Amino acid sequence: MDPVIELVSTGDEVLTGLITDTNAGWLSQRLLEQGWQVRRRFTVGDDKADLVELFEQRSHHADIVIVNGGLGPTSDDISAEAMAEAAGVSLALNQHWLEVMQEKYNSRNRIMPESNIKQAMLPEGAELVDNPIGTACGFAVQHNRALFFFTPGVPSELKKMMDEEILPRLRSRLGQQGRSQVQRYFLFGLSESGLSDRLDSLPWPKGITLGYRANAPTIELKLIIDTDDHEAIAQAETQLLEQVGSHLVARDELTFDALAAQLHNRDLVIFEDASGGRLTDTLHTLTAEFEGHYLAGLPDSADDLAQWLKGSGRTITLAIGAEGPQGIPLALLTEQGCEAQTLKMHFRDPLMRRRLLAFAAFDMLRRHQQGLPVIIDYDILPRSEQVSLPR
Repeated sequence: MDPVIELVSTGDEVLTGLITDTNAGWLSQRLLEQGWQVRRRFTVGDDKADLVELFEQRSHHADIVIVNGGLGPTSDDISAEAMAEAAGVSLALNQHWLEVMQEKYNSRNRIMPESNIKQAMLPEGAELVDNPIGTACGFAVQHNRALFFFTPGVPSELKKMMDEEILPRLRSRLGQQGRSQVQRYFLFGLSESGLSDRLDSLPWPKGITLGYRANAPTIELKLIIDTDDHEAIAQAETQLLEQVGSHLVARDELTFDALAAQLHNRDLVIFEDASGGRLTDTLHTLTAEFEGHYLAGLPDSADDLAQWLKGSGRTITLAIGAEGPQGIPLALLTEQGCEAQTLKMHFRDPLMRRRLLAFAAFDMLRRHQQGLPVIIDYDILPRSEQVSLPR
């Protein structure tokens, strides 16, 4: 049976939304990469009674509980106190960690404030979990069924402690690798609701579920796999790929190494208007070997932009024109000719508009390089014009 792993995020600033809880998302993903899927997540403010109640409750239902936050030196940092009360033990000074903190301050020619002593007060019997970066040590406590790990809220400290201290302990306790795994697919041009309509009603093999994450300009679609049936996994992937077709732009990671290699030493030229230089920035992440031009006053229709590109005499040129009454034109000139389209943009946020425009133009280039139709219908960007001109 898979272990029951739960996360607890603490702090009034997290509970009220003043701070976005990126740590919980990172922890869930990091654990899933190891084959362990988080079962539940909780967020609790700086109220000791609430924390004590939650720790006691989850100690009977979970195998692993990772608690994030509340290990600082101030009065609202109460995670250690709450765990000690839940376990029915006292706080005790960890002399080793006190000396570690004092040495960290000495190395910076500073005197350690007395308030930091609180960070060396751990529940009796707790196992120290080293923090090589900050002054808040982590610790582990076994209470009833659950093994609790306490971690600081600073993301850089959490990530280093998780990878170097906590994951080795989990592997020792749970095995080298859990059964769960995730396969990730990055899509462009499909809406999250449209994907849901296509996929949710299909029969998926037992032990396989879908996950969606909108991360404009792409959507990340996940197969969350909790089975060892390789035939079922292959069947699920085939079914997914049949539905998304050539909207798939990358797998596992949103990288384009193969496309970057294809663009090497190509005579590629970029012109852009409505995207404000975003396309140039996007392509610079792949290769610096192209000309990029941000020009105001480019044509505002697909036909005019295609004619303008044909007159440029370049080998391969990608352009985003100005916004016109029908939308914003995009065009790709290659050895075979010029393909152009005008896309309607319904997004009001300027940055979102530029990102979508740049990726739509980039997608035309990607499709050409992969031998796919350059122009395809997008759910999120309806097309008002399409032009194809021979070279």
